[in-house]
Amino acid sequence: MINKRQILFLNLIQLQVFLSCYLAISYLNHSMAHIFEIPAIIVVIIVVLVGLLCLLTVKELLRLAKKEKDAEIALARLEENRILIDALKAKQHDFANHLQVLYGLFYSGEKSALKSYMKDISKDLNTLDKVASLKSVEVAALICKKMALTENVVIEPVIKTDLGNLSVPPDKMISILGNLMDNAIYEAKKQKDENKVRIEISENDGYYVFEIWNHGHIPPELFDKVFEPGFTTKGKDGSGMGLNIVKNIVKQYGGRLEFVSGEDTGTTFRVYLPQKEEMLSKTN
Repeated sequence: MINKRQILFLNLIQLQVFLSCYLAISYLNHSMAHIFEIPAIIVVIIVVLVGLLCLLTVKELLRLAKKEKDAEIALARLEENRILIDALKAKQHDFANHLQVLYGLFYSGEKSALKSYMKDISKDLNTLDKVASLKSVEVAALICKKMALTENVVIEPVIKTDLGNLSVPPDKMISILGNLMDNAIYEAKKQKDENKVRIEISENDGYYVFEIWNHGHIPPELFDKVFEPGFTTKGKDGSGMGLNIVKNIVKQYGGRLEFVSGEDTGTTFRVYLPQKEEMLSKTN
């Protein structure tokens, strides 16, 4: 977003360019040169100085734009950290309830039930530990948020990499995964017995692979329309822009987006994003 200071710089650039052109044209016009008696060397010096001022102004404008972008990213990180903390607090409350159940099973002598319950809790802890190990705090926060705040749907993360070489900016990653997870959650809520969403993060041949699965399916006749602007299966609840946005972001960063869907297998959206080393090799 351009602020007032940046608009002022743009106006100064326009003024400087106008003055430079005016002086040059005036000198070339013999009658104007005679009236104002401007020596050629003065015109040249002024034009050069105006050009330098334009360059310095543009440089300052770019610096301010970068500074503003960095501030926006920092604020986004703070917000994602807050979300992550809130999600962990919600999980902490869940584990307090789990402890009460464990105490009850222990004192009642239900050893088999106690063992099974502890196994489930251990699995949950291991999953959270893997999510927390992601180098992308924003992605970790998003997954934890969905796990903690989504009702009537089980979010099952499968983490096989730490995203240490992720090349896509945090805000773009949130747009990609947020849209895909929201769509999967929406479909999962319509499934009575299969209300589960699985997100798997892995890497393969220089790419990070993100797979989001739910048990719903897309009719074959709609396959060609899935990524079109305005297409939605949510009726009035959806804008139809989410998947189109995801497709454009993935393409922008040199990745690819695909999906498979069937009545028996459910629907999987798969995103391939190049790692940093892969991006460098493509630009060289």
